[in-house]
Amino acid sequence: MSLKPVELQIALPRTTEAGKIQNGLQHRPALDQQQLAGQNVKQTEQLAQRSSEVDESAESALRDREGGGQQAGGHSAPPKPQKTETAHDAEHPYKGHRIDLSL
Repeated sequence: MSLKPVELQIALPRTTEAGKIQNGLQHRPALDQQQLAGQNVKQTEQLAQRSSEVDESAESALRDREGGGQQAGGHSAPPKPQKTETAHDAEHPYKGHRIDLSL
């Protein structure tokens, strides 16, 4: 099967296009992995930032509770007696209380 010069004029430019497409297909998995790795890094940084923000807000809430009894002018209200409530763990609705160790 021989190619005529006219057919070669069409076939040769197509080979460069096909080469570019094939090159893109070969490198796509590596690029996808790089993008996923970048996304994982961003998510990790966001989660780390969120946890530190939660810690900071919890600390400020504790400071507010501790300093909440003091009013401006140096007058402090007498502390109110706190009710001592016994906190009971909720019992599981269907788990038992005994362990059967018979073998």
